[in-house]
Amino acid sequence: MIQPFVYSGTEHQRRHGPDGYTNYKTYKDWLRDEFAFRCVYCLVRERWYPNTSNAFCVEHSKPQREAPELALSYDNLLYACNTCNSFKSDTEDILNPCTDAMADHLAVLPDGTINPLTTVGCILVDALDLNGPDIVSMRKDYLVFAQGLNDGSLRPPDVADTIRSRFAFPDDLPDLRTSKPPKNSRPDGVNATYFVRRSAGSLPATY
Repeated sequence: MIQPFVYSGTEHQRRHGPDGYTNYKTYKDWLRDEFAFRCVYCLVRERWYPNTSNAFCVEHSKPQREAPELALSYDNLLYACNTCNSFKSDTEDILNPCTDAMADHLAVLPDGTINPLTTVGCILVDALDLNGPDIVSMRKDYLVFAQGLNDGSLRPPDVADTIRSRFAFPDDLPDLRTSKPPKNSRPDGVNATYFVRRSAGSLPATY
């Protein structure tokens, strides 16, 4: 069952813990795997952009201006699309999927809009313009595509296969076992990456 816009009902538990890099951008592949290759805020996926992961960036939950001491802290870093990152800028007190169950604050409706369920949910939607016309239109399209794939109504088969590929994991899954950060507080995470799962044949075709 493909459900492209379902926020988690629990706080995200980090699987990785690299530390010691001198440039926060070096953490990007770790964050790609950590957050399943999609923006933590709008849930848009790498595969939906022509330039794939280049349309995404390393996001600081606590802005660097507010907390410069956390600029290189992995647990302060998130994975976000460039659009959400640009809108957020130095906005403070934004929902964080590692400390907040996002589904308690946000729900995606069938028309592609995001319904804020709480005050902090409303702050996120407004600050990141998550109900702007372009992203709502794209969100609605992917909801329709997902429904057509789920119920088998999407035809013809070659069109369905093309659309289904948009819900697959990226081709360039990072093999984090080859990365050698100076320190790693969660070293076992490299053995449970999406790359390892694909190599073992246990990665689903879509998600």
